[in-house]
Amino acid sequence: MRWLALAAFLGVISCSSIEDTLGFRQYHLRSLTLEREMNTPRAEQLRRFHGAVTAAEKRDRLGYYYSVQWNGPAERADEPVRIVFQYRQAATGSATREIVIKAVPGFRGAAEFQVTGPVYLEGGRVLSWHLSYYRGERLVETKQSYLWE
Repeated sequence: MRWLALAAFLGVISCSSIEDTLGFRQYHLRSLTLEREMNTPRAEQLRRFHGAVTAAEKRDRLGYYYSVQWNGPAERADEPVRIVFQYRQAATGSATREIVIKAVPGFRGAAEFQVTGPVYLEGGRVLSWHLSYYRGERLVETKQSYLWE
């Protein structure tokens, strides 16, 4: 009986995990035509094209969408949040572009970065990216693509 309790305890411990402080999701909207099948990409396309009437408006919505969610750390929840997104595109060579989002203090939050419109149409696809999450002046976590150097 003691072994069974020990095995159950170890099973519970092995299933526990530390929650990430930074969540990241990317979506590339690359075509003006909708997917023919009813699946998640089609729903995402409909969401991104919502409100666009003309072909020019739809073309300006083509590009990359990056969704970021953050939480914690709890001891720094009263400090302002700064998310820095750096990226390189195919037609810009080694030039690095940067988008900064500042958010009010709080334990959790979400933001979205967009590389769309003329920036996407002239600069081309995003080749590499780097994301930094700051609380106050302190760097909390970073994520980056495989090709980022």
